[in-house]
Amino acid sequence: MTRAEEFEAYLASAIPQSDRVSQAMRYSLLAGGKRLRPLMLLTALDDFGFEARRAFPVAAGLEMVHTYSLIHDDLPAMDNADLRRGRTTCHKKFDEATAILAGDGLLTKAFEMIAGSDLEDDVKTRLTALLARSAGNEGMVLGQCLDLQAEGRIESEADLERLDGLKTGCLLTAPLTGAAIIAGREECIKTFEAIGGKIGLVFQIQDDILDLTATSQRLGKSQGDADNHKSTYISMLGLSAAQNRVDDLWQQVDGLWNELPQPMPSLRALVEAIRHRDH
Repeated sequence: MTRAEEFEAYLASAIPQSDRVSQAMRYSLLAGGKRLRPLMLLTALDDFGFEARRAFPVAAGLEMVHTYSLIHDDLPAMDNADLRRGRTTCHKKFDEATAILAGDGLLTKAFEMIAGSDLEDDVKTRLTALLARSAGNEGMVLGQCLDLQAEGRIESEADLERLDGLKTGCLLTAPLTGAAIIAGREECIKTFEAIGGKIGLVFQIQDDILDLTATSQRLGKSQGDADNHKSTYISMLGLSAAQNRVDDLWQQVDGLWNELPQPMPSLRALVEAIRHRDH
């Protein structure tokens, strides 16, 4: 069994299929996806020489928070989407109330996972605070709020970058800084924060480009940010300039690797794969 398969089995074992809400939680959590956030955490720990399997609970918590955000993002009050990870969205498969509760269940389960890990108590405390801050009203939730308020009204690229840094960047930075906390590599945190922030912007601009250029079947999720009057890099800059912005951000990321006190070859290879993603 590969470690990816081992992690999937661990993820499945974390939520027994005991009732309707648990079934909805499992339906969305185990639907696949890139597993990018847990992969970033575990791969960074590999490069640090830390036994990554000890961090499976933290990696699972990251994926649970991400999945909760997708369930709620797809709800009628938000994006009202029909498709996610190539499957019917949670509220369409079950019902809206069950989907809300499934998201709530995954969010709270994430912190239970961290608390139950065998990491040191001070590390678990810091990880809990990191995840809460990254996902909460100073991070992803604030970004989602700004996104809803700003539909069709963002006038500058700086405002759009702030929105996307919160909405997407926070949960892509948390795995990197979390790995540094777990491995006791405090000297890497600031550089990881810079790398994660830029990866978050790249990821969101790529999403905007793919929303325009790829099919829903290829993406595995509903499209239509333009139809929903969302402010995107395409609507603000145009396709060509948005692609140039991606190239510029990648050059900045390339420079930041040199600021780390040690090479991170496995993590860098994983991040490079993001550069060429097509869904």
